[in-house]
Amino acid sequence: MSGFAGASGPGLSDRLSGPSGLSGLVGGIHQRIDADEAMGWVARLAEWDRYQGSAGIAEAADFVAGEAERVGLADVKVLSFPADGRTAWWTYTAPSSWTPRAAHLSLNGRPPLVSYPAQPYAIAANSVAVDGEVPLALPRDSGWPPGALVLVGSAADLGPGLFARMRAEKARGFCVTTDPDRPGQAGRVELPGDSSLFGFSVFPAQLEELLRAHRRGERARVVVDVDTGPRQMPVVVARTPSRCPPADEADACLLTAHLCHPAPGANDNASGVAAALAAGRVLAGRSLRRPVRFVWAPEFVGLAAYVHQAVEEGTRPLPAMAVNLDMVGEDQRRCGGPLIVEYGPEYLPHYANALVEACVRALPPAARSYSGAVGCDTWAWRTTPFVGASDHAILADRAIGCPAVQLGHWPDRFNHSSADTLDKVDPLELRRSATIAASAAAVVATADGRDADRITQLLARWTARRMTACLPSADGPPSDGMAAARLTRRWHYGRDALHTLRPLGASPRLLDRQAEFLAGLHRTLSSVWDDGLTEQPPPSPRGPGLRRNWPGPFNLRALMGAMAQKDSQWFLEELTVDRGGCYAAAMALAQSIDGSSDAAAVIRIAELDSGIRPTTADFGERFLAAIAGAGWIEEAAADNVAAPGTRRPHEGGTA
Repeated sequence: MSGFAGASGPGLSDRLSGPSGLSGLVGGIHQRIDADEAMGWVARLAEWDRYQGSAGIAEAADFVAGEAERVGLADVKVLSFPADGRTAWWTYTAPSSWTPRAAHLSLNGRPPLVSYPAQPYAIAANSVAVDGEVPLALPRDSGWPPGALVLVGSAADLGPGLFARMRAEKARGFCVTTDPDRPGQAGRVELPGDSSLFGFSVFPAQLEELLRAHRRGERARVVVDVDTGPRQMPVVVARTPSRCPPADEADACLLTAHLCHPAPGANDNASGVAAALAAGRVLAGRSLRRPVRFVWAPEFVGLAAYVHQAVEEGTRPLPAMAVNLDMVGEDQRRCGGPLIVEYGPEYLPHYANALVEACVRALPPAARSYSGAVGCDTWAWRTTPFVGASDHAILADRAIGCPAVQLGHWPDRFNHSSADTLDKVDPLELRRSATIAASAAAVVATADGRDADRITQLLARWTARRMTACLPSADGPPSDGMAAARLTRRWHYGRDALHTLRPLGASPRLLDRQAEFLAGLHRTLSSVWDDGLTEQPPPSPRGPGLRRNWPGPFNLRALMGAMAQKDSQWFLEELTVDRGGCYAAAMALAQSIDGSSDAAAVIRIAELDSGIRPTTADFGERFLAAIAGAGWIEEAAADNVAAPGTRRPHEGGTA
């Protein structure tokens, strides 16, 4: 019996071919997601300041572990890793133990102008303790009095040069308004764990009051009370219950959501934590063939510690696929962005992208047309290429090789700010996100051979849509000159992804037929360019291939620390101009270093995969030079050079 509907329900084969289809599974799970319970979890988590090495995140981890047990998950544990600022997993360094207790800034004996925790986000992470009066200064002042509090007009002004001057002139700290255009919003500010400074993130009106005090020659009274006693970094793990799973049995799917961020952090990422718990409750009540695992950890470093333990120490095999939940509950109208399904990377072909997208499409419509004949949605969603700005980057890296899809929202006008409050979370959106994650996990955890054949057909149709989307449009924007190359790359992805269905028992004959179908479609669509339309040819190899020379998953923050000063300064300036595009371009370039492609091909592949050619055109050569200067890449042996874009098996993980 196929297992998608549980012990008594029909199999996926029946549902996908019948009127209920995949929508039967998704609709059934959607009914069982308790949005009110999930909102209660979000509200509770939003009460804690969840800094990565803090007392708050320890309490939040204990809460999540308790709720995971209550909803029926098994083997729930809170793993402890050092929070000493020194221990490293590959290039990811443990956070420093740091818990803020209180912080106040006042003028002339008056009541505090800024007060934490009453004003969330007011204290910069890793600020040092202080208690006393300090003189006020401006960045443009020719000389600062000793122990000055520097008043900074925007986050863009808070750069390496200013920090270097603060160290040289022995300033005590700073106040900054991160977004002058949003008067009631303080943004996140982080200092390194070994910083000797304190910092305040303040509202624009508060900074104006401080500027007036500076003009009057006043001093400020500052109190920062922090606990830096030794603590551990918690990582919560759990799995769906099963009778007697073998110790070395690979998980069907991993659902992960980062646990950290300052309070309230309702969408980022209390919503992701709650959505994973809601998915866990539903999956715990189903009959699964293979286990689904859950990990709640500090973003990047916590999951890196967990994955390092699994990979380097061999504690357990990697899952077949993963879904990362980050900022999944947003009220789209208030926050400003649709639900984003961020695909796993192009270098890691797998059915996960097609499956997760199919689960989104199968969600019950939010409304009906006037006659009731047609389902209508009152919310929006989009798919995007892989970026890797959250935990899925750890899993999907070439060094790990676990296919990972992310659910989230962007843009979000309240992200990383004190305005990320409970009222910005939509329980219906939270329910949808939990449904998508639970449904995808249920498919993989219960599929048999017949189900795998249905997923094979689903994957072929998904690939065909992606390939057809590469065709030039008469009334659309002009071609970027890469559509034909993108068509071929998407064909290769779908062709290779078919092979990942073999472990689920897909019919070899069906897999061959679908591969032939995609090859024929590629020939047909390619004739558009054969009939006279021109495309930019792929670059010819000009030199040896580039090979990564860093351990484990790529870590942009660690790379910036290893860069030459001129390179890190250049990169920070690029981030200031376009943070999202710059980050995505850097990730795409780093992940395109495959050991066989030369620099020109690496840039070309990054452009194809990320879709952000304007950023990578001139940026690529400079960024690759900066990586080389940091010693993070090296030239491969001449006999290891392959044609640009030639796919080789990814390094590690499942194929």
